[in-house]
Amino acid sequence: MEQRLATEKDIFEISQLYFDIYHGTYPDPLMKDFALIKAFINSSEGFWFIAKDESGLIIGSVLACYDQENLIAKAFGAVVRNEFRAIGVMESLLAFGIEYLKKHTIGIDVIYSTTRTVNEAAQTLTEKLGFKKIGILPNAHRTSEYETHCLAAIISPSALEKRHTQYMLHSQMESLYKIVDSEVGLGRIETVVPEKPSKLLVSPGELEVLQSPKFVAYRYDMLKAEKKLEFEFFPFHQPNLMIITPDQSIELFCHLSPVDGYCVIIGGKMPGHLNFTELFLNANRLLRDSGARYIEAIVRADKPKIVESIMRAKFIPCGFFPAFQLINGKRYDFLVLSRSFEIFDFQNVKLKGLNQVYLEEYYKAWKSMALNPKLLEV
Repeated sequence: MEQRLATEKDIFEISQLYFDIYHGTYPDPLMKDFALIKAFINSSEGFWFIAKDESGLIIGSVLACYDQENLIAKAFGAVVRNEFRAIGVMESLLAFGIEYLKKHTIGIDVIYSTTRTVNEAAQTLTEKLGFKKIGILPNAHRTSEYETHCLAAIISPSALEKRHTQYMLHSQMESLYKIVDSEVGLGRIETVVPEKPSKLLVSPGELEVLQSPKFVAYRYDMLKAEKKLEFEFFPFHQPNLMIITPDQSIELFCHLSPVDGYCVIIGGKMPGHLNFTELFLNANRLLRDSGARYIEAIVRADKPKIVESIMRAKFIPCGFFPAFQLINGKRYDFLVLSRSFEIFDFQNVKLKGLNQVYLEEYYKAWKSMALNPKLLEV
């Protein structure tokens, strides 16, 4: 079996591979747009690994994005032709990709992936390669059916050594933290019940959606360069939509997949003492009306007041990512939170080990938070 980086000569066959397996339902347009595949292959941050059999047929594919600033990588899009499954093709290809990244980048502290749960094979594979289970993303994607994904990461000892630990975790995150601690080994942490705001919070006022992908990406890059974004860390996602006020005092950047309604809130510019709960509640409505069926946000774990505000907008904690972002030599923990607008469907889910525990924890949090009318007292 040949394993290597893909080239432009492989573009058509790569697209054919994903079509043969998913019949056009794969939620990421990258897998079927020749121009996007070409741009990814030629990008310094993109690595597309393929496996070929003796006849030269592409039988497996997996992608990786690399962030040099934070020394992190994301593996995704793993696929193997049906007739070549259960013989270790993807395990070998992913291991090859990981070693390639270690040798051909300036360094990697963290590698993470999201894994499908329609069978246990993918979960077993990542577990064998050293990925630790750190969360679950319920009904995050939709192909021919709803797909729940597991969140897993290889977190190097050097990453854990750089981890910022001198902070207070939101008290409602304690049980989630303990599950991740049992998997990764993080140590004890103090928790806190956030105090109510000491100042009157500012209402976001009237908001509207702007869907102009090129302008949105340009505006985001400009504000990021000028350091005017309050939070702007959601690696490997490019904004294609923004929620703004008429005077542009608020500019909230999002990525929305038109294929399956998967949406992430990437970051934004906003005034001080803003009512984050009201902002996110209104953003939820606008994004839902724009086609979002699932929204994901990540928040620094050492910001319990912001975490509280976003949970009051009915975002449910679903993952804890230790040592994720690198700032001035320190690595910061993040919480993953999600909001779904559809009835959960777990009929096709086959969870292994802690992944089942994460789903139970999520459902417990959903019952206590999403069904609690007091959370709507903005």
